[in-house]
Amino acid sequence: MKQILISIVLVITLAIGSLSSCTSKLTSCTGGEEPASSTVTGEISGSEQSSGTTDPFGKPTDSSGEHYSEASHTGIGDKKDETSGTLSGEDHESSKPEESSSKPESSSKPEESSSKPEESSSKPESSSAPESSSTPEPSEKDKALAKAKELLADAWYSHDELIYDLENYEGFSHDASKYAADNCGADWKEEAVRAVNWKAGLETLSPADMKTWLEGVPFKAEEVEYGMKNNDVDWNAVAKAWAKQALGKGTWSYSTLGNSMVMDENFENDDVNDAIDAITDSEWTDEAIEYAKANYIGQHFKTLVEEIQSVGFDINQANTAANSVGDFYQNALDAATTYLSINPSAGYYEVFDFLSDNEAGCGYSDDQSVYAADNAKDWYNAALNEANGVYFSYARMIDYLMYGFGFTYDQAVYAAEQQNYQNNANQKAHDYYNANGPCGFLDIAVYLVDDELFSEIQAMNGALSCGEQIEDDPRYYQGDMYLSANPGATQDEVRAYLKDYLGYTDTMINIIIIALFAAG
Repeated sequence: MKQILISIVLVITLAIGSLSSCTSKLTSCTGGEEPASSTVTGEISGSEQSSGTTDPFGKPTDSSGEHYSEASHTGIGDKKDETSGTLSGEDHESSKPEESSSKPESSSKPEESSSKPEESSSKPESSSAPESSSTPEPSEKDKALAKAKELLADAWYSHDELIYDLENYEGFSHDASKYAADNCGADWKEEAVRAVNWKAGLETLSPADMKTWLEGVPFKAEEVEYGMKNNDVDWNAVAKAWAKQALGKGTWSYSTLGNSMVMDENFENDDVNDAIDAITDSEWTDEAIEYAKANYIGQHFKTLVEEIQSVGFDINQANTAANSVGDFYQNALDAATTYLSINPSAGYYEVFDFLSDNEAGCGYSDDQSVYAADNAKDWYNAALNEANGVYFSYARMIDYLMYGFGFTYDQAVYAAEQQNYQNNANQKAHDYYNANGPCGFLDIAVYLVDDELFSEIQAMNGALSCGEQIEDDPRYYQGDMYLSANPGATQDEVRAYLKDYLGYTDTMINIIIIALFAAG
């Protein structure tokens, strides 16, 4: 009996030792703590990002490399790498204690059978192990998709740009980034509209430049077309601002600027016209002056003016611009003085023609040529000197000075008004009388009026200076007889009689009428 009790105690002791050994092994496997998560997290340092001011798609970034957005663009997300953990330890079977060799063989079966339930119940059950979290860790693609939607909420993106930013700024793999861009639900055409509206708020871009920028973001062709047609940009205001900027950067005329805005920059005609009209005349003149300074190489004034006009400036702008590069008035005066020193008998118009001729002469403007010719010589006294010593009527004197010597009308008038025309008529009457022998009073008077353009009074006095009397002329006698027979006749009636019945010329009738009624 005592031996049986000792065997039972020995079996219980061995069972308790086995249970303690298994518990120790289990604690060794689990470390006495909850299992560590199989996922580790880490952040991408801002210092690892690009420090440039723009990304490859033209969007500005802040000093830390974060991508600027329309709102609060965060740009940097958490990068999380998944790793797998492994449990360490020995098999439960190897922890079991070996059975004692001192156990009596005869009693081992009953004791062994009675102790097995106890031994079995002492094993830890698999359900007692710590359970893992019930919420699975999001995949990288899911994280990239969430970040893509977050970015799109704050800023516009093209499909390829979103992939680039997710990959380069947010730390996702290319596959995850592409998955996010493909599945984020963005309307890329509307994103192009957002891009145009955003860019127009930062820079003054022409439609052509805006389109080029969209293509470089890049947006697809149909997205670019949609964005250009459906944006909220005030292109009329952009055209005005663009035109003003163009004037500040280069030299334009209104025609070259307008053509460029339509043909090269793709502005609408109406917007271009409004932009051109918004530029003042003084601004255009300044542009013409800049053009003249850039293109003057010593050419004739008129040649320079023609060059300036050829690019679209008007004649006034061209003249002002050409004059800005030199004192052409003084240059013209110097040229006129030199010409007269070589050609002292040259008249005013000869000098003017020389100065203004763009081919054989100096090519000065009319104003410059007039200024130079006026001041190169005392033309009024020169005209007076030419008038003295010739016996012309007033009208003949004007023609003589203007067409014979090239004086101006004002210069000729000045000289002509200082002549004694009755003396000139008398001289011409004697010349005619001597050349044609004795002749009647009316013959001399008619010559002086019709051929020499003296007045009827000057002609009558000139004929009288030759000793001829009007009463001795039979033609005068016919008029005098009609007036004697018709004492109440008017000048018109006498005129009609002499003309209709006698066929006298108008000049003869005028002289007879003057003589008849002056005497009466």
